[in-house]
Parts: sequence; structure tokens; C-alpha cells
Amino acid sequence: MELKLEQGRYVPGPGGRPVTVSGPEETAQRVTMKLTARRGGFLPLPEYGSRLYTLLYTARPSEYQTAAMQMIAEALADEPDVMVTAVEVFPADGETLRVDVRFTAGGQGFQTAVMV
Repeated sequence: MELKLEQGRYVPGPGGRPVTVSGPEETAQRVTMKLTARRGGFLPLPEYGSRLYTLLYTARPSEYQTAAMQMIAEALADEPDVMVTAVEVFPADGETLRVDVRFTAGGQGFQTAVMV
């Protein structure tokens, strides 16, 4: 069981206590955290996170989707219950991309967006 996060902040419940998540929602939250964290940015766990933040500079626009799928697979390799079902990459502005990821966890469908 983990504390529920929305936009990087703990979600308060009744009485101000943080709300918790478990099961597929916990897995989905973990997926979002892994995809938004920079791989190698957390020294105790150098394999934690993704390389999506490098996408704009390491791939050509025609290769964005394929490269993003590879980076996502690498980041989620230790999540056996997660299956990525779709990845789409959109330019958000000249220096930012939005990566939309649809996936299933515990048989439930989820979607997350990562700005890189």
C-alpha cells in the first residue's frame, strides 16, 4: 500500500490523513513515477526511472514513437503485471514532447502522460 499522489502531492482524505492506494491503482501510480523519474537520477537505485527525458535529443521525430516504446519497456521491465497497450508522442512546443502511455495493470486500463 502506498500513499496516493496527484500532480506530485499527497492526496488528503477525511481528517487530513493521506489517502492510500493498493492493487492495480498502486501499480499504475508506480508506473507513472517510473516514467517521469530520470533514470540514474536516484543514486541508491540507479536503474529506477526512464530515459524518456532524452527522447527529444536522441531520436528523430520519425523515430519518437519507436524510441519511446523501447525506453518505456526498459523502465517497466521489472513490472511483470503491466502491459503497455499504446504509446503516442506529440510535440507540446519546440522543446517539449508529451508521451501518452496506455497500459493495463491487474486487468484494469490506465493512461498517463509524461512531459519530456
